[in-house]
Amino acid sequence: MSTRSELRTLIRLAPEIDTTTLSNTDCNTLLDKAQIDLALLGRAIPRNEKVNLVANQAEYVVSGASPVLTDNGFLALDPEEGGVLYFDGTDWRGPRLGFEPVTREWLDANYPGWRSLSADTTHLYWYLGTKEDNASDTVIGLVPKPSASATDRLWVHYLSRGTLMTDDAHYPWTGSTTELRHLTPYDMLLVHYVWEFVYRNITKNDADADKHKVLYTEGAKQMAMRMPLSEHLKKQAFNPPAYFVRSGWGGMRR
Repeated sequence: MSTRSELRTLIRLAPEIDTTTLSNTDCNTLLDKAQIDLALLGRAIPRNEKVNLVANQAEYVVSGASPVLTDNGFLALDPEEGGVLYFDGTDWRGPRLGFEPVTREWLDANYPGWRSLSADTTHLYWYLGTKEDNASDTVIGLVPKPSASATDRLWVHYLSRGTLMTDDAHYPWTGSTTELRHLTPYDMLLVHYVWEFVYRNITKNDADADKHKVLYTEGAKQMAMRMPLSEHLKKQAFNPPAYFVRSGWGGMRR
């Protein structure tokens, strides 16, 4: 991959984007924004982590105050890699084994009284939403809540923003001198993101901005499909759970 300094060099190959038009500091800021956006659209950093359960605690923060994920870079759940699973002591359970993704709206309509269910060791549903009681944290909720604390019982698959670059020698997503070489083919997508922003908002050239937006968007789609089995799964007659369709995850294939 290209370092932050090398990415700026690529960006300045467009002669009109000099340091007067876009300072190095502003360019670095746009590269941060590009990294975060591509981490989501291009599934750059899919991660997974096992989480401990706490007795009588229904909700677990994945983004906000005191998150349960050590990465603390949660952007979205990654249903292509499994979404959320829980271990019942024998098997990791997902939708096909009775652990279904739903929404609070669905629970309110179809499972009245779900909030007051007795704690149990078997969980039927999980949801992703805002923490209840006037909070802004994003949480994974379990129904029913666990009756006992347990180690590594929830397995969360998610998309991370990675670590932002803070030095010119740093590489995207690691925020260090560690290079993720498998992402090298997608260097130019970060450049296209910056070019699109500059042309649209600074030089006011919407025609060129539109060209770079198309290149970025289509490239991000291809990047998202780079993972093993993606093409195979597309050919299978697997329909995504309704929850993911409503949530915009219509491409999920399991």
